[in-house]
Amino acid sequence: MDSRLIVLLKRRRSCFGSKIKVLSPAKINLYLNITGKYPGGYHRIESIVERVSLFDRLTIELTKNQSIDISSNIISLNSKRNLCYKAASILKSKLSIPYGFKISLNKKIPIGSGLGGGSSNAASVILGILALLKLRLEEKELFEFGQDIGSDVNFFLSQARFARLSGRGELVEDLKIKKTYQHYIIWPGFGISTRDVYSSKRAKLTNIFNNANILQYALGKGLITLLKDNIYNALEERACLVSKDFIQARNLFFEKNISAFMTGSGSAFFTIDLKNYHDPESSLSRIKKIIPKKWSLFRVQTF
Repeated sequence: MDSRLIVLLKRRRSCFGSKIKVLSPAKINLYLNITGKYPGGYHRIESIVERVSLFDRLTIELTKNQSIDISSNIISLNSKRNLCYKAASILKSKLSIPYGFKISLNKKIPIGSGLGGGSSNAASVILGILALLKLRLEEKELFEFGQDIGSDVNFFLSQARFARLSGRGELVEDLKIKKTYQHYIIWPGFGISTRDVYSSKRAKLTNIFNNANILQYALGKGLITLLKDNIYNALEERACLVSKDFIQARNLFFEKNISAFMTGSGSAFFTIDLKNYHDPESSLSRIKKIIPKKWSLFRVQTF
């Protein structure tokens, strides 16, 4: 599969030892609304997401044994609970792949940040293995694999720059927007549990607010003011209920009049500017001055 994600591909005649290096990008939610619930408690969502140039990096190698070995620069991710392992295991089982895999994950996307790192890792493992083995799947079959792993995985499998998600997040519509946006992603040094945010009982979420169509139009036309006015995340109030640290981080931006928006279920924030468009409210110098040194700041753009 041709992909901008593939950095290096080395195939050996014997197959074993063949290796691929794959980028695993982050995403930001420009719009996220809860429109209902499915039986069993899963939330029905509507979201507009953008793929951005903050990357984890994966190396996948074919091995003679049948095992799947995971290693990472983050010790807690050296586990079968890692979505990389789950993705490789599902693919190996359903396609009857007679090889093992050695997967190395260099993690840069903060964990528990709402940037989709785990889902992206799983998708990049699937795309990498398929490219390594010269296998091609129809989109429908590819998305069935993704749906079995996690809600955001299909967005990353689609390789869309911008997409509209629905269902539990597994239904993907490529918006085919050509504009490129630049952002600062600000991570306040702590994660928030997605499960805790979604299971919070005290915040009321409704489907009354729905400006997704306006936001999509603004994205396509590059209308910055209209775009900022319609960025929305229904989970933000729930994140405040779950984390006092998050409240303090959000209040810091409010106090300094910096337009920063939460992505996913938190804890990361992002600013939004058109490429080559300077917004003094969210300039690099202003952000650096106000955020604590332990926080992380990433300059990214649409990827």
